Amino acid sequence: MALENLTPSDEQIKSAPNPNYLEGDYLKGVLEMTFRDGNPVAEKLVDEIFSSRQIDSIYLVGAGGSNSYIEPVKYILDKYCDLRIERINSTELETRRPKPVNEKAVVLLTSHNGETEDTVVAARWAKTTGAVTVALTSGHDSGLAKICDYLLPYSKELPGMPKTMIAYLFAAHFLKRLGNPVGAQLIADLEAMPAKLHDIKNAERERGMELARRYKDENIYYVLSSGILSALNYQYSICIFNEMLWLDASDIHSGEFRHGPFEVADPEMAYVFLMDNGENRKIDQRALKFTRRVTDKIITFDAGRYEDVSPLLSPFVIGVTWYWFAHTLSVLREHPLSVRRYMWKVDY
Repeated sequence: MALENLTPSDEQIKSAPNPNYLEGDYLKGVLEMTFRDGNPVAEKLVDEIFSSRQIDSIYLVGAGGSNSYIEPVKYILDKYCDLRIERINSTELETRRPKPVNEKAVVLLTSHNGETEDTVVAARWAKTTGAVTVALTSGHDSGLAKICDYLLPYSKELPGMPKTMIAYLFAAHFLKRLGNPVGAQLIADLEAMPAKLHDIKNAERERGMELARRYKDENIYYVLSSGILSALNYQYSICIFNEMLWLDASDIHSGEFRHGPFEVADPEMAYVFLMDNGENRKIDQRALKFTRRVTDKIITFDAGRYEDVSPLLSPFVIGVTWYWFAHTLSVLREHPLSVRRYMWKVDY
C-alpha cells in the first residue's frame, strides 16, 4: 500500500522553527550545566558498576545520531583500555545477540528521548542476558530509563553535545578508575570545554556561513573522515543532509576512499573533509590531496587549527564549526532543520 503524500507544503516548510543554538551564550550555558550535573553522576555510576563485578566488555548501542555520538567513546576506550569495546546499531544488537553480552558486560544504550523503539527493544534483550544496562538519555522517566539498571541523564536542551559530554565522562571516569592519566586529563579538559567552544564557535561563524553561501546549490555531498571523527561523517550524512535537509549525501571513511569511492570523483562533486591533529590525520590528508587534483569543490572543517584542544576532543570542535555551515545552508535553501516528511509521522 502506497503512503499518502506527507510532504509539507512550501509554506509549511518555510515557516517551521529553525533555532540556531550557536547564537549568544546558549551553548556555553548548556554545556556548563551538563558538566556540573553529569560529572558526579558519571563518577558514582562507574564506581558502582566496576566495583560490583568483573567486566570484560562494553557495548555502546544506539540508532541514528545517537549511534554516531558514542563512536568517540569507543575510539578512546579502544585506545586506552584492554576491554572489548563494541559500537552497534540498536536493532542489530537484538538480532545478532552477541555472545559477549552476558553478566560480564556493560551495555550502554542511548536515545535522546528514551523512547526510540529499536533501542528500547535492545535494552529489553540485554537485560535478559544478565548484562549491566545503562540508559544514556534526556528522558529521565522514559521507557529506556525504566528498563535499564542505571541512568546517565542529561538535559533535554540539546540532543547532541550534552549526550556526547556525558558519554565522555563515563569513559573518562572509567579510565581514571583504571589509573590511566588520560582519564583525569579528559575530565579537566571537559570542564574547560564550554568556554573554549564558546570562543571557537564565535571565531568560526563567518567562515561557516560563507561556505554555506558558496555551496548552497549542491545536490550531493561526499563527507569524509577517520579516527575519532569516523562517525561524524555518517551522522552529518544521514542526519543533517538526508533527514533534515532532504539532500543526497554519502559518508566515506578516508582510509576507504582509494578502495573504490574515488572512482566517482568528479569536478562537479562537493566534498566535505572532517579533520583533526590525531594519528589519523595522514589518512585524511592523503584523501584530500587526491581530491584536490580532481575538484576545487572542497569544504574542510579542521579541528587541528586549534592546537590547544586535544585531538580526543575534536568532535566537539567539529560540531560547532560544522553547525554554522549546516544551519546557514538550511536558511539559504529555505528548509529549516526541524522539517520532517516521515519521521514521527508514520508506522515503520
